[in-house]
Parts: sequence; C-alpha cells; structure tokens
Amino acid sequence: MRVAVVVPVRNGEAMVGACVAAIGNQTRVPDELVVVDNGSTDGTARAAASAGATVVAEPVRGSFRARNTGWRSTTSDVIAFTDGDCIPEPTWLEELLEPFADPSVAGVGGAIVQAELRSAAQRWMVERKFLDQAFNMSSGFLPFFATANAAYRRSMLEALGGFDEHFLVAGGDNDLSWRVQALAGGRLVYRPDAAVRHFVGGRFTEVTARWRRYSAGVVMLERRWSAWPGYPATPPFATRMRRVWELPLALGSRAMTRRPLSVPVLDAAVAVSSEVGRLRGRLDRRARAMVPLRPDGRPGRAAT
Repeated sequence: MRVAVVVPVRNGEAMVGACVAAIGNQTRVPDELVVVDNGSTDGTARAAASAGATVVAEPVRGSFRARNTGWRSTTSDVIAFTDGDCIPEPTWLEELLEPFADPSVAGVGGAIVQAELRSAAQRWMVERKFLDQAFNMSSGFLPFFATANAAYRRSMLEALGGFDEHFLVAGGDNDLSWRVQALAGGRLVYRPDAAVRHFVGGRFTEVTARWRRYSAGVVMLERRWSAWPGYPATPPFATRMRRVWELPLALGSRAMTRRPLSVPVLDAAVAVSSEVGRLRGRLDRRARAMVPLRPDGRPGRAAT
C-alpha cells in the first residue's frame, strides 16, 4: 500500500522545514511527500524543497483547495494530511496506516497534541478540547477528524470529489468526514498512537481568531447538514452567549477558589468571536451557495 503525505502551507517558512524533516524521518517513510504552497509571500516553498518535499503551487487561497491540489498531484493509495505547524512523532505514519489493512476502513485519524503549554491561551485550548481528536470522535452527530492529522483512501477522495472548496479554512474537514460516512458508508477509525505535536501561538488573539474562522465554517456546515437526520439544532443566541452573561459570576467563583481567571475571560472572548465569525459566515457567498443534503435526495431547507 503506497502512501502520500500532503501538507498545505501559507506563509509557514519558520516551521515547514521541521515538519517536512519529521515526515521524512518516519519509521514508515512516505512514498510521496507534497507541500502545497498556498500563495505564500515568504520563503515557504524554498524551505520545504530544501527539507526534501515536492512543492506544488496553489495560488488561490483556501486550505481545502490546497489539500485537493496536493492529493490530486499524487498517485498513492492512501493520502495522509497534516499541517505545516505540526511535527509528527516518528511512528505517526506507521500507526496511521495500520487500520487500512481492513478494507472497510475509509479514514483514520490520530491524536493532535498541544506542543506547548506556556501561556493561558495554550492551556485553555487543552482544557476546552480544541482540536482534541478523541473529542471529535465523540461528536453528537457523526465523528470527524481535523485534517491536522487524518488519512483517507484515495478511492474515497475520488468518489466524493475530495474536500469541498466552498470551505476556506474551517469546516471542510468535518464535511468530508461526514460525507465519507453518510454518503459512502465508509468507516472512520481513531488511532491515538498516530500523534502529531501541534504548535499554536500563545496569545489570546490566536484563540479568538481561530474561533472566528471556525464559526464561519460552522455556519456553512449548518446550511449543508441541517436537513440531515440527527444534525443538532443551532442553539439560540442567548445560549451561545452564556459565557458572556456568566462572566462576573465565573470570575468571582474563580477568585474565591484562587483558580486562574483567564479561563472564563477567554470563554467570554471566544463567545463574542464566535458570533463575529457566524456573521461573516452568513454574509459569505460561499455559504449561500451551499445546497442542503437529505438522505432522500430531495432539496433540504437550510438553516438560517
């Protein structure tokens, strides 16, 4: 079974070389290693090539478009994805491939481990299970894998047309995982020992910016999947903003018990950022172009 690794990167000169080197030093060396330069304005392409990757250019911005460009440039049976700010552990690819011995397995995901816990923002991301693949597998709708650490059979990607490029930087990984299961009957397997270390900046704005992007993607997911049985209803605005309303009480409780105040502050900041992201998602023409899916094939009614 041949395997390719695809890494989409935009302005990742500082870390892409280390990422590529770690992939090249796997106990199971990939048959193909492609870095997709997604319109970088720095030395990303040069750093990736110097580290040993084949570099493919995708000038149109969009991480899922870049991933499609990457896997379509390969010929391998399985395509593994990670990100330029991730460092795979030495046995990552070997562990990720093992479940594919079962022909019913369409996709495999591994653990995404926070690489640094030096700041309040980094600790918050762990406490709130952001990018926690075990948490993603317990989704109340269908399991999904973040593409910082996921692999799919080429035949499945071809059958489904790959990632939906309406999604720009968030939501496309959920959507692909769900289509694999709901439309193609494929099975996903979580392999915790197939781990990558994920480097996230330590500033509060790193968290809030990520949540804006994520929430814009959630709006698009709602429009596509709201008519599918079991998809959860969108909570009302008051519920989504609960962390803001509760902030004074949360701060008081934490102060009395001498626990860090940063967690409820970030909870409230993320709630506000999420609403900003949702507004951007609703105004995005890509979201308006989403066609809701229904099992019976009839047009569904999109969430508003």
